[in-house]
Amino acid sequence: METGTASWSRPGRQAVWAAVVVAALALPLLLVPNLVAVLLGMVLVGVGTFFAQAITTVFVGRTAMGDRAAASGLYLASYYLGGLFGAWLLGQAFDAYGWAATVIGIAGSLLLAALFAVQLRGSSL
Repeated sequence: METGTASWSRPGRQAVWAAVVVAALALPLLLVPNLVAVLLGMVLVGVGTFFAQAITTVFVGRTAMGDRAAASGLYLASYYLGGLFGAWLLGQAFDAYGWAATVIGIAGSLLLAALFAVQLRGSSL
């Protein structure tokens, strides 16, 4: 199912939650000492994360009352700056504490995304 279809057929909050759950369920695979399992976990975390991002982009565009381009631009700038900072922070966790700490950091960011999803409001939900 393509992202646009999912975002139109289900309320935004539910679609984001589903994407975050896919990513979260993959986290244990990142801790298995098997390359194939870790790669599968990374793929599923990536799919869930980017699916949630795409749905949120659609949500912002549909919810903005005016200046939709500016709203989408601000969201995307925040997304990429947050990703840049998050990648740096996870790199620091990896250097200081190892892979398990990095996975815990990813879990924390998914929890934060789920908490933000609870706050989604608007007629498009």
